[in-house]
Amino acid sequence: MFPDYAHTVLWLDGPVDYMDSGLSSELIRVLQEWEQSYYDSLDSDLEWKSPSAARAFTAVGIDIAGRVANELGAEFAIEFASSEDGAPTHTVRSRRPANNKKASATFANIVSEMESEKERVARMVADGRPGAGWRAVAPLRSCIHPGRPRARGEERRLTPWCPRPDLNRRPRNYEFPALTS
Repeated sequence: MFPDYAHTVLWLDGPVDYMDSGLSSELIRVLQEWEQSYYDSLDSDLEWKSPSAARAFTAVGIDIAGRVANELGAEFAIEFASSEDGAPTHTVRSRRPANNKKASATFANIVSEMESEKERVARMVADGRPGAGWRAVAPLRSCIHPGRPRARGEERRLTPWCPRPDLNRRPRNYEFPALTS
């Protein structure tokens, strides 16, 4: 759990939308309010307005992580990473079965889908199949940034392709920044 401008604090190999989480409406409301308190506690430089605001955010976050853990049950460990300076990542696990079977089943399904996809990609890469490799996707723009094999010592660069031709254009003389290996 952490806020990161994705309209959710729930993350599991990517952001999990509140409405897709199966969590109770009361807990979703609490998560949304807590997320908003984070943004309200930052100044224009995205720094905490005060140390007490950072401490309060962390304390409430630990409590909310416990509430999420209780809804999901002992099968899940909830990590809360506060952006308070020096705050450790807190891991919370319920000692009881889920008190929200729908949320527990939803997250179990997400985990199962993630594991299946990782296994599928690993098999493709191991088999040396054409097209096996990484792709960076910008879903809001429907753009795909394919990786490509590179010569030894060559910098890795992103070359975009979008199904919409108007999104393939980029400013003249624009180069995508090099990525390190």
